[in-house]
Amino acid sequence: MRLVVFFSLFLLVSPSVLAKTEMLSRFGVTLYLPDNWRLLSLDELNAVDEADSSSGELADVKPKVREQLSKTMRTGGLELVFNTERVKNTSSFYDNITLIETQDQVPEAAAQIKSTCAALPSLLSRTLGREVKLDTCEGRSVQDYPAFVLSYAGDTANTRIIQYMLQLEQNRSLVLTLTYHNESLAAVEDFESAVQGLRFN
Repeated sequence: MRLVVFFSLFLLVSPSVLAKTEMLSRFGVTLYLPDNWRLLSLDELNAVDEADSSSGELADVKPKVREQLSKTMRTGGLELVFNTERVKNTSSFYDNITLIETQDQVPEAAAQIKSTCAALPSLLSRTLGREVKLDTCEGRSVQDYPAFVLSYAGDTANTRIIQYMLQLEQNRSLVLTLTYHNESLAAVEDFESAVQGLRFN
């Protein structure tokens, strides 16, 4: 639960093709995504860090969030994959997928899931400074790994969040989060396909 709240702070950064790109993550998994998705490089991260936060490209990214994101990525704690195809009439936000690793445990028992889902809205609301209502909060199985799944409205206008937390080992979980425009149904399909098709190295 702590991780879900912590990770929500990183979600403000900003039509698929058939060809798939293999993306090897430092967290020991391989994702398969269409060619329009690309892993954010250090050079691109440097460009973001050096840019004026008031510029059109970064207008929707809060400086503190961008600073924390940069720090976490540079220390190897987070990877970000972004959709290079912007939604029409948007200028400063890209659909993106982030990956982080944690030692937190995925709630598996029905009682654990129920209590976690009951507590999360107020926790997220306090953390994000706005009311959060969960559209999805449930336990699932992804390739026989226990998974905890959330979805709710994003901080940026007209965006939503889908988050999977997978228990890979006793003290090792992987969290994959998609932040996308409401109109980006293709991004949701890409993400769900990538999660279900994860290869564990």
